[in-house]
Amino acid sequence: MKHIFICLLAGLTVTVFFSCSDRLDLQPEQSIPTGDVFISGSSALSALYGVYSRSQRLEVFGGQPQLIAEFMSDNVNYPGSNSLLAEINTFSTSTSNNLVSELWRINYDAILGANAVIDRVPGIVDPLFAESDRRMYVAEAKFMRAILYFQLVNLFGQPYQVENGARQGVQLVTASFDGSTIVYPGRSTVNEVHKQIEKDLLEALPDLADTFTDPALARGRATKGAANALLSRLYLYRGEWDKAATYAKAVLDATTYYTLAPNYSFYDGNTKEDVFSIQNTDSDNAQTGTNLGSWSSYYRPTDAGIAGKGEGPFTSDLIQAFGQEPGDLRYAMSDIGKDANGVVSRFSLKYPNVTTGKDNGPLIRVTEMVLNRAEALVSLNGINQESIDLINNLRVRAGLIAWNINTFTSGDDLITAILNERRKELCFEGHRRMDLLRRGYSLRAGDPDKKAGADKIILPIPQREIDLSPALKGQQNPGY
Repeated sequence: MKHIFICLLAGLTVTVFFSCSDRLDLQPEQSIPTGDVFISGSSALSALYGVYSRSQRLEVFGGQPQLIAEFMSDNVNYPGSNSLLAEINTFSTSTSNNLVSELWRINYDAILGANAVIDRVPGIVDPLFAESDRRMYVAEAKFMRAILYFQLVNLFGQPYQVENGARQGVQLVTASFDGSTIVYPGRSTVNEVHKQIEKDLLEALPDLADTFTDPALARGRATKGAANALLSRLYLYRGEWDKAATYAKAVLDATTYYTLAPNYSFYDGNTKEDVFSIQNTDSDNAQTGTNLGSWSSYYRPTDAGIAGKGEGPFTSDLIQAFGQEPGDLRYAMSDIGKDANGVVSRFSLKYPNVTTGKDNGPLIRVTEMVLNRAEALVSLNGINQESIDLINNLRVRAGLIAWNINTFTSGDDLITAILNERRKELCFEGHRRMDLLRRGYSLRAGDPDKKAGADKIILPIPQREIDLSPALKGQQNPGY
């Protein structure tokens, strides 16, 4: 589904939202009225694929936001020379940080593309357009809108645990662009954004496919499993333990489509370990034609290849976490190389293809569902055998000693241990920051000022957007 569609959707998502200069630079194909795009079932599929393609970009699910989430936590050092990334790493981000501005703009660009599919596909008149396909395309766009909003609200809004979701989140835009001036709203609360995410996913579930024949489509397009999994993550982040456990189980029970891999060779393999991933190839990925970066370029050392940036090495804290139990096979998925400053450091091998950056972006894996359900059940019931058994599946795969029901003396101790397993399983995939914040831990050990609710543990609303949008006046995050 790589770049099946290039310019058609551009007319649907022109960036009137973001700057006057963007409007002046529009190419002729970018002003195509939406009515001229959504004319058939095949054009609807092209528009949907365009949403996936836009989400493939570096600033969306191409590695950069995920790297930011990791090095705002205690997993990843940032030794690079890019001042825009460095200030995020040190919690000194400027409201004029262009990297943050582009992240905001390009994520919303993808959201506007999803909005267009959701709004326009139902009205297409085409006798050859099967109703089941029509509903499925809309459902996939709703899933994409949900996962895009989830990424934005996690980066720009405080976690739910701060004032039970009453703090400001991001702007909720659910209408498609019709060529006229759109007045965008102020920021919705975290609760309101979560409610929209939940609504999109629940509405999408009945119409999503169980799977697709092509492995790349089965793992790279939204399915029922992907929607169930994202709902589980949403409820986990909100502390709605029963729902988090239930939706994780829906994925784990679908063994025809999803199972834990027996070892760690599954990365980039489109196996049953993958629930939803961004599909990249040698010729089509976030790095193609730009050399801006990719998952592999950030996480591989400078001496691993010409595109290796060496900007995402292990922290000493993460190395210590693995060192608590020697022989962990997850730690064996790393090697030594030079970081951006020429210092010998340890790097992950999850994204080895530094030459082209073709490694898929692992957004949702079966492993996460195992961890979600185990944590949720302990939060509900304390120490329980099912949670122990679930985590043992991961520990045995990692070559570690299995736990038993007497290993822990309290539910809190077991949750702490599960979070440690979660860290070691999902490191370098973008989860650690939210796991720390939602559980009340500091993003940096020994620094109590980096907990949920503190200033600057979330990104600033770009000043450019505040200057252009009257509805955002006075809605900057505290501390900026």
